[in-house]
Amino acid sequence: MITIGARAHDFGRLPAEILANRIAETGVQCIQLAISKALPDAPRYPADIDVHAVTKAFEQHQIGIAVLGCYINPVHPDPETREQELTRFEQHIQAAPEFHCTIVGTETGSRNPDCSFHPDTATEATYELFCESVHRLVRRAEQIAAHSQPVIIGIEPVADTHTISSPRLMQRLLKDIDSPSLGVIFDPVNLIGKTGVVSQDSFLDDCFASFGAHIVAIHAKDYRITEGSCGPIKSKSLPAGTGDLDWLGLFRRLRSIGKTDIPVLLEDLQPKEIPATKSRILDLWNQSALH
Repeated sequence: MITIGARAHDFGRLPAEILANRIAETGVQCIQLAISKALPDAPRYPADIDVHAVTKAFEQHQIGIAVLGCYINPVHPDPETREQELTRFEQHIQAAPEFHCTIVGTETGSRNPDCSFHPDTATEATYELFCESVHRLVRRAEQIAAHSQPVIIGIEPVADTHTISSPRLMQRLLKDIDSPSLGVIFDPVNLIGKTGVVSQDSFLDDCFASFGAHIVAIHAKDYRITEGSCGPIKSKSLPAGTGDLDWLGLFRRLRSIGKTDIPVLLEDLQPKEIPATKSRILDLWNQSALH
């Protein structure tokens, strides 16, 4: 059975005990925790907090930490800043077992410091730089796995603006860095470009053929394509299950490859919207077994 979760920082920046209590009220079972976004004083490093106390606060409410978010720009144009960010990610990898968490996640960045569009992001040189960064992180995760528990670097591809911007590039990365310590955080809406897709079936088939076996978590939101002044345009995020994304098709494909126990993390919601969205996603999951 899939596990429904939420992003901790969608509840605001709060002490762990208060945060855990508020999240528990929504009925979710797990979270993505980005400590710099969810906890007071925006701690950048696990060493800045009492990891045991934070983990215990969530465990007391039967909430697991499914993903430790450490979203960095692995191809940052400034080498010194990039080194600082990679070091910060490595410290999250090191601390993941203390959080009782096996996935540390990031997007794939761009040649602009803020990860916005830059034409050089799509070059081979940027891809090679990204691979260099990921190789380093995966090696660190492999070292932790050899002495503690498995840790997976969860890579989240994003269309249009990021280094890994398509299913095929994600497939290439998984081939170039062949390691059990590398996985995919699949946000289908983020992988759909700003003008949408021609066919939901073709899009999902391409994703699952390219990286389906490596999916370790799902980010759940939705979108609609509307007609703008310059043509079709993708809307802002909507609650999962209320837009154009074929969630039944996605869940059927997950079932077909045996991915029935991964976390599905709801995104971009107000806390009051979470219970209804959770119910909707579980209904779609159950319906997917009947098709």
